[in-house]
Amino acid sequence: MQTSDEILLKAIENKDRKAFSQFYERYSHTVLCFVVSKVHNKEVAKDIVQNFWLAFWENPRILRTNKTGCVKVYMLQHLRFRIYDMYRIAVPETIPAEDANIVSSLTSHENIEKEELLQIVRDALKNSSTLNQDAFWMRLENIPAKETAGELNTTTQTVHNSFSKSLRTVREYIKKHYPEIVASGMKLIFAIYFFK
Repeated sequence: MQTSDEILLKAIENKDRKAFSQFYERYSHTVLCFVVSKVHNKEVAKDIVQNFWLAFWENPRILRTNKTGCVKVYMLQHLRFRIYDMYRIAVPETIPAEDANIVSSLTSHENIEKEELLQIVRDALKNSSTLNQDAFWMRLENIPAKETAGELNTTTQTVHNSFSKSLRTVREYIKKHYPEIVASGMKLIFAIYFFK
């Protein structure tokens, strides 16, 4: 009989290497395939996966089981957010024009484009619940899920669910109303957040 995920997680919390190996064998292929499907680059995926397994060994409580005792749903959700975090870090912050003492037509164009894109996202979410909108913008600002949950007086799982639902809403809205954004390589921020 196969040991349940719940039992393995408890054993891994006590640094049981055998339990970790069993858990790794059970999910390593799933984890790698999932991450590769999101980042579309095997080398980047391997780095994310390696960081995930290290973080999991150090703190197994980053995962939990659902009502049926399975960890897969929460694990994939955790990986999805680590991928989002990685892309946020990889996208360099822009320097405000006033700080650089440079006012260029390119910077002005980029700022207009950014505002237009943000407006598209706002339009996509206008019929969403206040909770979904707030959770989306807070997570997009890299506010941790736990802090967001406290601020919104809800659970971290609800925050994760709301963020995922909002992402789907935005993705579908853009595909339907702005197919040129999907086709355009210039809109990197959308490629990162909505089409991976």
